[in-house]
Amino acid sequence: METDMDVANALGETLGAAESMPEDTLGESLPWPQDVHLYQPPEETQLLLPERASCLAVKTYLRMCRLPYAERQCDNAEFMSPGGRLTKLPLLRLGRHLLTEFVPIVGHVEVTQLSHALSAWLSAEEREDMRSMVTHAENTFTLAELHQCYLQPQNYASHTQPRNGAAHPWPLSSIRRHEKRDQALRLLRVYQWHELDTAAVRAQLQQCCQLLSDKLEQVETETDSQLIASYLYGAQLCELDALVFGHVAAILASQLVSSMLAETVRGYPRLIAHSRRIDEAFYEGKQLAGEQ
Repeated sequence: METDMDVANALGETLGAAESMPEDTLGESLPWPQDVHLYQPPEETQLLLPERASCLAVKTYLRMCRLPYAERQCDNAEFMSPGGRLTKLPLLRLGRHLLTEFVPIVGHVEVTQLSHALSAWLSAEEREDMRSMVTHAENTFTLAELHQCYLQPQNYASHTQPRNGAAHPWPLSSIRRHEKRDQALRLLRVYQWHELDTAAVRAQLQQCCQLLSDKLEQVETETDSQLIASYLYGAQLCELDALVFGHVAAILASQLVSSMLAETVRGYPRLIAHSRRIDEAFYEGKQLAGEQ
C-alpha cells in the first residue's frame, strides 16, 4: 500500500515533469497512465467546503472523461501539493506528472487525451467563452466558500477550526490553524473579498448562479425540447458542468451552521436540476441523496 511518505519522496522527481509537457507531445493523444492516484485529506474530519468542492469537481470531470483513477485519503495530502491558485487540492499523480486543482488538471487532460477531451465538440469561440465561465464560476464559488468558512464566526468555530487542526497534535494543531487562516485571509484580500459582509457575498454568488441558470435556460430554448438532457453548453457535457456540479453538490451537502450558501443555491431550480442529472449519471444519486 502506498503511504504518505512514498508520495512525499516521489515529489522531487515528479515536480519537474508537472511543470510542463515536452513540446513534441503537445497535440498527441497519449496513453493514460495505469498508476493514476487522486489524493485528498480525509473527507469526514479534515476536508473544508472549498477543498471538497474542488476535489469533487475533479473526480466528476475524470468520470465524465471515463479516465480511471484511484482515490487516496491521507493527512498530508495538502503538504504533498506543489501549490495552487486557490485550494491546492486535489493532488493528482499521473505516473511522473503531479498536478493540483481543477483547471491545471483539465488542461493536462485536454492536451494529452484528445479522444477523451470533453470540450472537443465545441467551436473555438465556444471553448473560449466556456473557459472564461470556468474561471468566473471557480473564483466566485471558492471565494464565497472561503469567506463563509473563515469569516463567518459560527462556521469557523464549528467547522473550519476543528478540521484545520485535526491531523496534528497540540501545539502543531494550533500553529496549523493560524497558518491556514492567514492563507485564506490573504487570498480573500487579493480578490478584495476580505471586507465583504455576508449580504455582499450572497449578492456575488447570486450573480454567478443567475449567469449559469440563464445559460441553462438559453440551451433549453435553443433545443426547444424538455426531453433532451441539456447541460450548460448543450446536449453534451463540458468541464464547466463538472466544475459547477462539484461546487453546487458540495454546498448542498455541507453541514455549515450558517446555511447562507445552500439557501442561495437552492434559489436556482435549473442549477439544482442540472446537478441532479449529473449526480444520477455518475454517482447513482449519492452525492445529493440528502437533498430534498
